[in-house]
Amino acid sequence: MSFAWPLVLLVALVAVPLIGRTLLRAERRRRAELREFGEPAVLAHGSTLADERRVVRRRWLQVAAVALGLLALARPQLGERQAEFARTGRDVLVVFDLSRSMTVTDVAPSRLEVARRAAWETVSAERGDRVGLVVFGGSAFLQLPLTTDQAALKLFLDAASPDDLGDPSTDIGNALATAAKIFEHEGERGHRAVLLVSDGETEEHSDLVKATAGLREEGIPVFALGVGTTGGGPVPADSSEAPEKFHRDHIGRIAMSRLEEGGLRQVARLTGGAYARADRAADRSSLQAALATVRTRTLASEQSKERADRFQWPLALAVGALLGDAALAATAARRRRPVQLRAAMPARAAAAVVLPLLLLLLGAGCSRGALDARKGERLYASGDFAASAKALDEALAADSTPARAYRAGNAYYRLKRYEDAAVRYRRAATSPALRQPSVFNLGNALVRAAEDAPERGQLLLDAIAAYEEALRLQPGDADAKWNLEIAVKRLTDDRTSGGSSGRGRNGDYGRGNMNVPGYEGNPDNASGAMAGGGYGAGEGESVEELDADQARQLLESVQREQLASHEGRPSPKGAVGARDW
Repeated sequence: MSFAWPLVLLVALVAVPLIGRTLLRAERRRRAELREFGEPAVLAHGSTLADERRVVRRRWLQVAAVALGLLALARPQLGERQAEFARTGRDVLVVFDLSRSMTVTDVAPSRLEVARRAAWETVSAERGDRVGLVVFGGSAFLQLPLTTDQAALKLFLDAASPDDLGDPSTDIGNALATAAKIFEHEGERGHRAVLLVSDGETEEHSDLVKATAGLREEGIPVFALGVGTTGGGPVPADSSEAPEKFHRDHIGRIAMSRLEEGGLRQVARLTGGAYARADRAADRSSLQAALATVRTRTLASEQSKERADRFQWPLALAVGALLGDAALAATAARRRRPVQLRAAMPARAAAAVVLPLLLLLLGAGCSRGALDARKGERLYASGDFAASAKALDEALAADSTPARAYRAGNAYYRLKRYEDAAVRYRRAATSPALRQPSVFNLGNALVRAAEDAPERGQLLLDAIAAYEEALRLQPGDADAKWNLEIAVKRLTDDRTSGGSSGRGRNGDYGRGNMNVPGYEGNPDNASGAMAGGGYGAGEGESVEELDADQARQLLESVQREQLASHEGRPSPKGAVGARDW
C-alpha cells in the first residue's frame, strides 16, 4: 500500500485528533449545562433531548467520516495495472553556425558560447520534442539526426567547434536548403520547425528567398536567434600559434564581424517564424512561446505499469459513516419530536445527509483526469476536435483507460491524424467491451494512413488483420466485410502495379476492378469505400458514355462505399462502444 499524496496523511494526523477533541469538549460542555439546568433523567422524559449514547455514536461517526475522507484524498494505491503512455512532441532541427565569425567576443564570453546556451535553453523548454543538429559554415552537414534523446543534442552542441568545418565562411542559404532536404524524409507537415542560430553574416551570393523555398512549400517555420552585437568586434585568429591575435582580410585590415539581423529577420518572415536576439532573455522567451505554437504529434507510445488507485474504498466507508450519522439523527427525531414537528425533521435530516454526500461525490467525480475527459467529450460533440483531442490526451495521461483512449482515437481520426488515432485504438482494443469497434476503427485509420504513405504495404496488412479480427468478433458486420474487401484490393493493386496508387488514381468504386472514368479528382468531397477512399482521374471519358449496366453498378458501389464515408453518421445511441461514423 502506498499513497500518491502522503502529505494529506500528515494533515489528517493533526486535523482528526483536533476535530475529535473539539467535539468531545462540546459534548462535555453540553452535559454540564444540562446538569445545571436540571436532572438529566427527568429532562430525558419530559423533553426532546437526544439520548446521550446516541449523541456519542454520532460524534464517533462524524470523526470517522472526516478521517476516511482525508484517507481517500491521500489516494491510497495498491497493486498495479497496465497503461499505455503516448509521447508527444514536434520535430525541431537546430541549424548551428560554426563559421570563423562565431569566435568573436563582442558578447561574453564569445558568440559561440552564447549560441550554445541560447540554443539549448530554447530547445530544452519542450522536453518531448525530437531534436536534430545541422552545423554549417561555407558548407553544411547533418551532425545529429532527429532523436528524442535531447541530452545527446547538448553533448553535440558542447563539442561543436569551427575546427570541425573545412570552410570557415558562412552560407545561411545552403544551411537552410540542407534542412529542407533533411525534412523531406522526416516528420509530418505542420509538426516541424527549424531553429537557426547564427550571427547573420552570409555570402553575398546567397539567395535566401530561393533557399527557403523548400521550407515554405512544406510549411516549416524558421525561428532565428541572432548572436552578437551590431557594433561587432575583431575576428580572432584561427589558432593560438598564429603570428597575430586577430584575423586580417585580403588587404591586410583586421577583419571585423557584426550581427547582421536583416537576413535573419527575412528568413523568419518568409517562413512564418520569429526572430530574437540570443543575448536578450525577454526576446528568447517570446521566441520560445512562438515555437511552442507549432503543433505536437504522437512520437511514440509505450506500455508500462502504474499503481492502481484504491481511494474508492475509504471514500465508500466515509459515505457510509455519514449515512449512519444521518440515520441516527432521523431516528432520534422521530422518537423525540412532537407529532406536529415530524414533517419538518426528515427534510432537515435529508439536507444534513445530502449536502456532505454531494460534496464527497463531487470530489470523487473530480478525480484525476475525470474533468479533462468530460471536457473532451463536450468539445467533441461541439465539433472542436483539436481541443477535444488535447483534453482527452490529458485525461489519458492521468488515467489511461480504454474508454478514454477510444474517444481520443475518434477525435484524432476527425483531425485526419490517422496514425495518432491508430495508437489510441490499439490501447482501446485491450478492453473486451470495446475490442470490436476499436479494431474496426483501427482498420479504417490504417487504410487512411496508407493513402499518403510512401511505403504503405505494411499499413494495409495491419488494416486487413484488424478487419479480420472485427469480423471474428462480429461475423455479421457488413461494414467490416466491405472495408476488408477494399483493403485487400488496394494491397493487390499495389503489388501487381509495383507502386502505390496514392492520390490521382482512378477512384476505387464498388467491388472488383470498377475504376470508372469520367470524374475528376476532388480530395475534399470524393466518396470512397473508406473515409474518402480514392479520387477520380483528372481526365476521362464523358459520363454520357456509361451504359445502363455501368450506371447501375456505379450507383450501387457508391452507396456501399458510403457505409464508412468520412462524413459518416454519428451513433444514435451515443454509447462508448458504438462506432462514431
